[in-house]
Amino acid sequence: MSGGESLRRVAAVDYGRRRIGIATCDPLGITVRGVATVWREAAAPAEALVAVAKHLAELGAQVVLVGLPLHEDGSESEMSGEARAFAADLGARGPWSIELVNEGLTSWEAEARLKARGVSLEVARKDGRIDQEAAAVLLRAWLDERGGRTGA
Repeated sequence: MSGGESLRRVAAVDYGRRRIGIATCDPLGITVRGVATVWREAAAPAEALVAVAKHLAELGAQVVLVGLPLHEDGSESEMSGEARAFAADLGARGPWSIELVNEGLTSWEAEARLKARGVSLEVARKDGRIDQEAAAVLLRAWLDERGGRTGA
């Protein structure tokens, strides 16, 4: 890493109508882990937003990736507008910058990773691990595109 490049704390959010998964990485971008799931079913949308912002603040997030659900051809899906609005609201709640990232196939990859580890997908959905894993997949892909670095 060059002398002028600073490390940033990056987190990822897998936005969903029922659950919102959160993942983060170490400042060097080497390890990625799921850290929390916010249940939207039990909370009003505004309460879920506050809960996600609280988790991100506790993590010291400086950059927050929000998954943007797009169709295979790159066009916006029905959920894209919701994710964009959530990202805008989240951006207004903290000192972090927001980056929308195509979340294509993150849930599928998250399921495959959990199955490979012998985790029941039924259990992973119930306890929110699948959403955290999807956020981790999103974050790992973003880091890999940048050579694994969190720096500016």
